[in-house]
Amino acid sequence: MTAPSPYEEDRLLISIAAGDVQAFSAVYYHYQDDLYRFVLRLVKIPALAEDVLQDIFLKIWEARQQLPGVHHFPGYLYTVARNHTLNVLQSVARSTHALNDLVRYFREQRVDDEALSKDYRRFIDHALHAIPARSREIFHKCREQGMTYEEVGREMGISRNAVKKHMMTAIRTLKDAAERDLGVTLEAAVVLATVASFSIL
Repeated sequence: MTAPSPYEEDRLLISIAAGDVQAFSAVYYHYQDDLYRFVLRLVKIPALAEDVLQDIFLKIWEARQQLPGVHHFPGYLYTVARNHTLNVLQSVARSTHALNDLVRYFREQRVDDEALSKDYRRFIDHALHAIPARSREIFHKCREQGMTYEEVGREMGISRNAVKKHMMTAIRTLKDAAERDLGVTLEAAVVLATVASFSIL
């Protein structure tokens, strides 16, 4: 999609502030793919990234009356996105008691972030062997290549809902494996691999 000029974007923001849903949709569809990839790099799980993305735009809509005073909307949007995504990750970390023990153990063993990422990758690869090859391929496209459900659907000739079903199969398998093999939730395993340097309360 062609990027709107600053003037056009300013007009859209003014319209959004007045409650114009079509203007909001135009801004949403312009930024959604890049913003999704940005969030996915932080949370690693496509389904979680999709949820966080919706939350971010909901925050933008709820604060729409402030938009006419925003001088650089992309910077504003990505600041909101980064802050909300990190809040989500920190919330998961605080609510998962098992994560504290795991992070403390790895720190005591002086295992660095690269090693944690390799351990997490081995766990993912092993767990995904239990699902059909097509679901595994779709998971890797979404998670590792940062593709959206729509992009994967177009490339593989299937609908967005079909992609989502395959992802749900993969996530459910990983969730069960994390709880069975690691003794923690899937969210905790992801946080361990991606934000091990966070301060755990």
